[in-house]
Amino acid sequence: MRAIHVLAPIAIFAIVAGIPAQEQTTNKPELNIPRPAPLLAAGSWANALKEHPRLFGPRAHLQMLAQTKSQTYKEIKSNKSLQAVGITHAIEGVGREQIAPFIQAAMRNVARGATDIHQDTWIWLTDVALTYDLFFDAIPPPDRAKMIEWMNAHLGKYKTDENAFHNSTLSKILCYLRIAYATWGENPRAKEFCDYALLNLYEGKIVPVLREFGAGGGYTECGWYCRGSLWHLVQALELARRMEGYDGFQKAPDFFYQRLAYEIFQPYPGLWMYGAERYPVEGDGANTYGGHNEYPRHLRTLLAQYFRGSELSRFVVNKRRKGSNFEARFVDFLYEEQADAPLSLSTFPLAHLASGIGKVYARSDWTDDATWFRFDCGDYWNGHQHFEVGNFEIVRREPLATESGEYHDYLSNHSVNWLIRTLAHNCILVYQPDEKWSRMRDGERNQYANDGGQTKKWEWTVDTLDIWKSRRAQFERGDIVAYQNRPEYLYVAGDCTNAYVPSKLASWIRQIVFVRPHTFVIFDRVVSTRPDYEKTWLLHSRNEPEIKDQTTVIANGKGWLVVQTLLPEKPLIRKIEGYTYRGETFDPPQTALTPLANRWRIEVLPSVAQSEDVFLHVLTTDEPKPAGLVKKANQTGARLGEIEVLFEGNIGGTLTISGKPVSLKAEIEMGKYEK
Repeated sequence: MRAIHVLAPIAIFAIVAGIPAQEQTTNKPELNIPRPAPLLAAGSWANALKEHPRLFGPRAHLQMLAQTKSQTYKEIKSNKSLQAVGITHAIEGVGREQIAPFIQAAMRNVARGATDIHQDTWIWLTDVALTYDLFFDAIPPPDRAKMIEWMNAHLGKYKTDENAFHNSTLSKILCYLRIAYATWGENPRAKEFCDYALLNLYEGKIVPVLREFGAGGGYTECGWYCRGSLWHLVQALELARRMEGYDGFQKAPDFFYQRLAYEIFQPYPGLWMYGAERYPVEGDGANTYGGHNEYPRHLRTLLAQYFRGSELSRFVVNKRRKGSNFEARFVDFLYEEQADAPLSLSTFPLAHLASGIGKVYARSDWTDDATWFRFDCGDYWNGHQHFEVGNFEIVRREPLATESGEYHDYLSNHSVNWLIRTLAHNCILVYQPDEKWSRMRDGERNQYANDGGQTKKWEWTVDTLDIWKSRRAQFERGDIVAYQNRPEYLYVAGDCTNAYVPSKLASWIRQIVFVRPHTFVIFDRVVSTRPDYEKTWLLHSRNEPEIKDQTTVIANGKGWLVVQTLLPEKPLIRKIEGYTYRGETFDPPQTALTPLANRWRIEVLPSVAQSEDVFLHVLTTDEPKPAGLVKKANQTGARLGEIEVLFEGNIGGTLTISGKPVSLKAEIEMGKYEK
């Protein structure tokens, strides 16, 4: 996807599809990013650099928080974690017997010597930096010197975690700024850490990516990993802003402002266990409760406070809630301020496009009983992404159209042959018997199965935007080629063709009409290079589906999804349990994820082998109405009750509701928060 230049892929597609390019347009509203208006001014903590502790603000600031948030501070005092004891020590002091274990743990890290290990290195460095700052007065001067010497050694040693598209780079930025500000005034190399974090990593690598692909607030890391790492980046930039007046948010203000809209849509409707929000996994990750359920809330809190008084800040207030665990409430203690007056979500859009990464979220309404929808059709940037161009997810009360697989080991046989593969997603398979995959993310530790899915065109992932752009053809996989959002419906279309090898697939265009509140019409036109390359339409679920004739019912808790297959004619519809395909099974080891796994799927196949096949499905999360196939001249579609959806040509058609027709156009109509 040519991310921010929305017209480019549309014009290219028009040529390929034989549609006049001038008929494909993008309506793009003027970008209007509000000025920042945080309560804490830039540089307001500068004087804290003359004393310790400082990373969480001056001592007086922390003491004020203890008074105004006394209940949370009481909980902090009873907690024995590094940061909780450190904050308590800053506010009122604690005994050396409570501090000693943290100093000892820090010195054990120092004894490791300088390391260059993905993720572990920045975790160890962070713990030492926090210990140094929070317990400065209790650390013997020789040990302080050893800590500084050890941290400084990493400037020349620690070179991993610097990929412009990857989560750990954002965490490394926060780590290096904590080292810089923790040791400022005592460490002659403190500024080197600061410059490396802000100039080399943030401005040099991350900012170009945010500007290129950040339309609508999207980032190139997959969802589960993105939630934690973006929170680290926002913490880092807020720390730099308060400490030395460096405003990194202004390096990509449209991304950070529009991320607020993105975050409003990202969670499923309602609240989950412990009063937390629940999120789609979206790539590698787990559908379990944990810190990742709270990180987006913290991120939107800080960004809303930065853009205080703006429309999105006031909409975000509707998502405000109490932290669901101690760690979340601890963060609230440190950062949460008085909120803006809320704006009613009744006036907020019901869909959101992040065009740079090819992602759409949508809802039926803003109640807890809403139907929620996600669609992915973008390019490839990092190893946590899956081969899922064209994938969709549907949720109402519980996940209904889901994804499959268990993320227990990045390099495992299950990972490379199931979890990341197209087969584990709600996509299309085109089976070319002699197709092969090579050098997946495991480095060929495992043999690769032919799932009939999307290909790997790149040799390996790359570290910078410039290199990515020079090899763009390898990483381009899908383009969103139509997007219209109205109160009554959402229309989105994706060209998924480039995700497959051209030797087997000539074209796959997926069009989805979400007729609010609870109905989806999904139209897939798939053209293979040979008629004998078998095509399969996939839909995954948590529980066993019930199939009767051409209707499938999926139930999960209080939610259900009814799927009516209208095309192909006389289809083969079958249900399959487990991680099995064409006689091969790719089971992972039993873990805590196993009981939560989505292990069922339905497969829809044409009964006649031909090069071009059309799949037409009507799905609803409410009481179903019988759907009928409609064919009129060059139009094909479905009718149910007072709703008729007709598709014509490669992209577009007509939606009629209660006798009122509207045109479904090959256009991308961006809203005010989508750039």
